[in-house]
Parts: sequence; structure tokens; C-alpha cells
Amino acid sequence: MELYKLTLVSILNRKTFAIFAILLLALPFVLPLMTPWESKPTLLEPARAQAAWMLLWTTAIGWLLFQGATIGDRWSSHGILEYFKTLGLSRRQQMVQMWLSCFTVFAGMILITFLISTFTAMPSDPVEARHWLITNFQYLLLFLLVVAPLLILAISLGTRFNGAAAYAITIGLALYGLFGIGYLEVFLADNKNIFLNLLYIFSPHYHLSDLTSRLVFKLGAVPWNELGRITAYLGGTALITVGISYQLYREGK
Repeated sequence: MELYKLTLVSILNRKTFAIFAILLLALPFVLPLMTPWESKPTLLEPARAQAAWMLLWTTAIGWLLFQGATIGDRWSSHGILEYFKTLGLSRRQQMVQMWLSCFTVFAGMILITFLISTFTAMPSDPVEARHWLITNFQYLLLFLLVVAPLLILAISLGTRFNGAAAYAITIGLALYGLFGIGYLEVFLADNKNIFLNLLYIFSPHYHLSDLTSRLVFKLGAVPWNELGRITAYLGGTALITVGISYQLYREGK
């Protein structure tokens, strides 16, 4: 696990994660207070959960994927990965160790968000509280199925291209899957273009992982059969992403 330790120390020494961790701790409590919540105090807790999860998505896209892309670029261009290859560390092991080092730090941020959303925004009604807890666990599962493979992709692209290009590609894919696909869906409602329909079918529908609206409007947990279909789809997309990442990965430039 020497590559894991080296990468983790590099991340910790840069200390940028601390800024995001502080924001994740503070802003979910501050941002809802900037709205006219006094007119309806019951909206304060769902707004806190919404802020917490949106900040986690922002951190994943703005910090985690950037870390993966830059680390892949740095270690590949400096010959670190080729050195570990001579020590017998396979491509798969290198990818896993770099991914794990980034996720070790990010796991703390996930825990902060989950605790804030679950225990500081939980409804007082027992039935709603049970659904709230289940929904947060479902959200966490779907969130990981999107973010974890995107991190692997960012690392692999970083080893092949420079960090800026790797980050741009990964963040573009993430934003398209989360938000852009919705605009495409609206456009296709009045358009029967075959190419665009194929693009829609083969696009990554990451927006399926966003359960923020279920928390904000207290819609309850996702039905288990529907959750199974979403999990299977995002899991399949994750496997494809990991497979592509493995092919893109290289030890030196």
C-alpha cells in the first residue's frame, strides 16, 4: 500500500480538503437561514438536508474529481507509476490504491453530510422519520454508484492526458449526466431525431441518483423495486466506466 500512503500524504499536505470540510459543516446550517424560513419554519430542516447534499455534490465535482485528475497526471508524468510497476504493482492495484487514497479523505465529507441530513433534519413524526432515514441510505448508495467510478475515470484520464484535460472531460460527463440530460429530454419531447434519441439512450443518466427532491418534499423512500432498477442501471454504468478507465490507464507519458 505504498502508493496509497504516498498519495494520501500528498492530499493531506495540500490541505484543500479542509476548506471543503469546513464548508460542509457550516453552510447547511447557514444557507437555509438566508431564506424567509420564518413564514414556514417546517421547511427549515428539509432545506438543511438539501443544502448538505448539494454541497456534497459540489465537493465531489469540484474537489474529488480534480484531485483524481491531478494525481493521475502528476504520478504518471513524474515516473512514479512506472517505478511502482517495476516493484510489481499491477495496473489494477495502482488504480485501486490511488482511488482509495482520494476516497479515504472524501469519506469523511460523506459522513458529515449523512449525519447532518439524517440527524439534524429528521422529521419528528415516527413514520416520516423512518422514511427519512431509509431515503438517506438510498441516496448514499446511488451517490456512490455515480461518484466512485467517475473518480476512477478522472485518475485514468489524468495518467493519459494532462490534469486539466482529464478534469474537464470528467466534470463535463458528470454535469451532463446530472443536468444536461434533462434539457435533452425536454428537447426530444417535440423532436424525433434518431441521432438525438440514440444519444439519449446511451447517455449516462446520473440524475437518477439525485434524491434531493424526495427529501425536500418528504416524498418518502424510493420503492424497493424501483430502487433495484436504478441500482442495476447505475451499477452497469459504473462497470462500463471502470472498464473504459482500465483501458485508458497507463503508467507513463
